[in-house]
Amino acid sequence: MKGALIYFSGTGNTEYVIKKFKEEFADRGVESDLINTSMQKTFEKQYDFYVFGAPIHAEMFPNYYIEWVKENIKKGTKKKCIIFSTQASSKGIGVEELYNILKEKNMKVIIKDFIEMPNNYYVVMFKKNSQEEIQKLKKSAEKKVEKIVEYFLYGSNIIKKVSKTRVFFGKIAYSMFYKYSLKWAYKNLSVDEGACVKCEKCVNECPTNNISMTNGNITFGSTCISCQHCIHKCPVNAFRYKGKKFEQYKI
Repeated sequence: MKGALIYFSGTGNTEYVIKKFKEEFADRGVESDLINTSMQKTFEKQYDFYVFGAPIHAEMFPNYYIEWVKENIKKGTKKKCIIFSTQASSKGIGVEELYNILKEKNMKVIIKDFIEMPNNYYVVMFKKNSQEEIQKLKKSAEKKVEKIVEYFLYGSNIIKKVSKTRVFFGKIAYSMFYKYSLKWAYKNLSVDEGACVKCEKCVNECPTNNISMTNGNITFGSTCISCQHCIHKCPVNAFRYKGKKFEQYKI
């Protein structure tokens, strides 16, 4: 048996969790492949089971991730699936939307759950977690992943539900956030040219190809999803938010 662990991660929370899934499956003799949707634009290989994970952006999964799944996951034959989201709150409604999409593709969702992780959006808003809080959340996430894998392999279900009211208002909230995000980088980010080493990591890893190197300078388009991968993964912390330097998020 071999599974595909299909994920999108901006600042690293979801990547941290999905790698724990891989470790837990490996400890039980189950093979799995990590599929990073930011790096792998197409997907055709068939697997015995699937794990889908992404961060919550204003209640929903990023539209980019949803569209990737719609385009690349073929209609199945009741293949078993896990869906999880990572977020700073206790839950988000992105899993609900993806659950319905996978049902239409004839996939069998066994587990639908939420994994709370540290706040990674503190550059824009909210409070940054302390190191003690971060470690506590990481340990809690690891235990939840272990439980989910055990339940999945033994055929037990975990289906966490979200109210229809929350889904309705969540979609409205995300629609507003999405429009705001499109030019978020263009309006708010700049690059310290003295610090930038022109490695083009941000250019190559942007999920929506919103970043370019133009005449030796980093430029932004209008397809940003505000995932903040670029600013937190820059190896020399060359990005500035509204002209100011900030502490990068490290999980």
